[in-house]
Amino acid sequence: MRNGQVPAHVEVPTVSRVRSVSLAPLKVGLPPERRALAEDLRRVFLTLGVSVRRYAARRHHDASSVTRYLSGDRVPPWHFVAGVIADVQEARIPLTPEAETALRDLHRAALKTNRRSSEVQVLQDRLAEADEETRRITTRQRALEEALQDREVRLAEVRSRCRHLETRIEEQRLDHRAELAVWHGEYARLEEECGDLQEQVIYLQEALTVTRAELIAAEDRCHRLETQLEITQEADRDQSADGVPPSLMLILEEADRTSSVPDLVRTVGDLELRTRQATASELVRSASQSRTVEEVAGLLAALRQAGFDAHAQTALPAMVMVRSIDDTSALARELFRAGLEEYVLTLVQASVKFHQPEDVAAFALALDRAGLPRFAESLLGAVAVVRPVADMVSVAASLVDGELDSAVGAAMATAAVQRSVTDLVALSIALREACLIRCAEAVRLAVAAERSASDVAEFIRSLSRHGLTEDAEAVFDRTQDRTVSHLMPLIHALWDDRAWTVLHRAAESRSGHDIALLISDLYMVGRHQHAAELLVMTLRRRPAELVQELVGVLVGLTVGSEAVLRAAARTLPPATAAALLVCLERIGLLEQAATIFQSMVHNELAGHAGLFLSTLAQAGSHYGSHEALEQHARTMSVPTLAPLLLALESASLTEHLDAVILASCSDCPFLDVAMLLKRLDFLDSAHDQRIRSVVQRILEHTVHTRSPGNQAALVGALEGLGLHTCAADLTAKATRAHGRRFTEELKQDQNKHEQRFLSRAFWTSERSHGHGEHA
Repeated sequence: MRNGQVPAHVEVPTVSRVRSVSLAPLKVGLPPERRALAEDLRRVFLTLGVSVRRYAARRHHDASSVTRYLSGDRVPPWHFVAGVIADVQEARIPLTPEAETALRDLHRAALKTNRRSSEVQVLQDRLAEADEETRRITTRQRALEEALQDREVRLAEVRSRCRHLETRIEEQRLDHRAELAVWHGEYARLEEECGDLQEQVIYLQEALTVTRAELIAAEDRCHRLETQLEITQEADRDQSADGVPPSLMLILEEADRTSSVPDLVRTVGDLELRTRQATASELVRSASQSRTVEEVAGLLAALRQAGFDAHAQTALPAMVMVRSIDDTSALARELFRAGLEEYVLTLVQASVKFHQPEDVAAFALALDRAGLPRFAESLLGAVAVVRPVADMVSVAASLVDGELDSAVGAAMATAAVQRSVTDLVALSIALREACLIRCAEAVRLAVAAERSASDVAEFIRSLSRHGLTEDAEAVFDRTQDRTVSHLMPLIHALWDDRAWTVLHRAAESRSGHDIALLISDLYMVGRHQHAAELLVMTLRRRPAELVQELVGVLVGLTVGSEAVLRAAARTLPPATAAALLVCLERIGLLEQAATIFQSMVHNELAGHAGLFLSTLAQAGSHYGSHEALEQHARTMSVPTLAPLLLALESASLTEHLDAVILASCSDCPFLDVAMLLKRLDFLDSAHDQRIRSVVQRILEHTVHTRSPGNQAALVGALEGLGLHTCAADLTAKATRAHGRRFTEELKQDQNKHEQRFLSRAFWTSERSHGHGEHA
């Protein structure tokens, strides 16, 4: 809205609708700001179409005052201008928001021509804002009170249910105590019976293994007899058909005893052509069992070259069962020399399946002495994986402290990687009982180095339950040397005490990069306490270079160093958090130290923050000095200083408290001080003496640093906020300090909105009311 003009959207009444209204001319010599306001106000007033006297009677104003407002002789108060705008709104010819804003700006500019009026208006505006804030806080307070009441009711209900459940649980516990005793006895009996059955199972397993070997030998004999019978019957049929008396049985027996290797191969080929595969396999098996080792090796090699590999593979398991250990190992050596390593592996597999533990040990030793140590290790590894625990222990006892001592250890490590944890615990116990300490150690080392974290934790717990505490500790110690990716699931799988041990070890021995990764992982899975303690332990025990590396790695990770430090400030005790800050400050990580400081100082628990600040002050930290606290206080709004002030009072840091109050409350608006005192009063739910002490110190500094007029205004603001006791204390202190100057300022501030008895406005208003009543 330009000066002297009504916006285009405001409809100006015409003569045909409203009679013309005459206004007193503008006063001569007005300042430009007042003239502009008067012109625009007159234009808006004219849209009402009423005279000045009539409008004054309508709104209970003095007509001469309205005239002076419209002529520019006096700057009207804003409530008069707002009333004219509201009347225009009722007349359905409202101003646009832009026009109203422009009129408000003109009013502010006109008030500046009179400094006293300008200050009054500013104070009125700020009071209105404070009143709005008070109403908003009151509304929020009511909502919080309702929510609190609802939660208290729900809490009472839940507690009642908990007490009811506790009563029921206690009743059930008493009812079932006798039954539990009976079941304990039954459990002990079953456990004893389980031990007996376990021994029987081991005995029956051994007997079953022997019986299976005998069964295989019997089936082999039956198969040979069936084959001979088939050959005999076939020979009889051929003789009756051709009139020729060739006996296949005689040929088989002759070939078995005297035929050369080429003859045997040709015979096998003839039988293959006549679809006598079973006869051919029987021929090879029979020849392998009766010929020398060199001849058997040559026969198998010739069969392999002639394409009759299946017959050779069939003969090998039977040789393991019927030939001696020396013959079997010699045959393995000859087959290896002939390049038939698959046949050697077949012999090894057959030994694992059919040999007794002492024969397995002897065969492994024979293979090693025959120059085949790799196959000896394969044999022992396979036995360790598939044979029962008792067989493994027997084999190890036969070979320990001998030529295959290292191979036995490797076999135990293979078992530790592939067998179940239950088997490994049983194996460890059996090895201990057999005094095979090094074998048990090989199992422990392999479990610690190769198994998953959950398996390692279960293995440790099982060993501890069976009394093998030293073995459990050895596994726990060794498994901590693995990578960080193993430590995290290990911490999750272990109970708290051992988890803390892992963290202590990591803080003492790991690199900064590994510790940073571990802290980040702990934070991401919600273990903030563990992450914070690991960080503190590292700072206390490791050099500054490693700590700087750690923080640098944390900054580059997803979680970041700031989040970890804030979590540490939330979870650590105040003294520990202060020690963490001092360490960071000492090695030059000032940004991280500032993060800890801000997180702790903004803590709503004044006792915690106070202990933190007290520890910093005692340690001589920069963050515990007057200067740091003053600088931090200046970055905060005055009403939010309450927790910091209470923390300083709680820590008995009187000088620091005075410095903060002086730095933040001496030159700020008095309404900010009032809101700070209101915040302290809100926290004073239990009549805390610390809060009262802080309030008294604020009032004392106010009396000594602010003018009497400002103090009087603060008294009025405190009264308006309902802080009557605080206002009375300030009045008493200010009166003692300033005397009559303050009392006059206070009286003037209290009476500034009242009409004086001898003023023309007072009597004019009374006459207007009298005329109105008479009318």
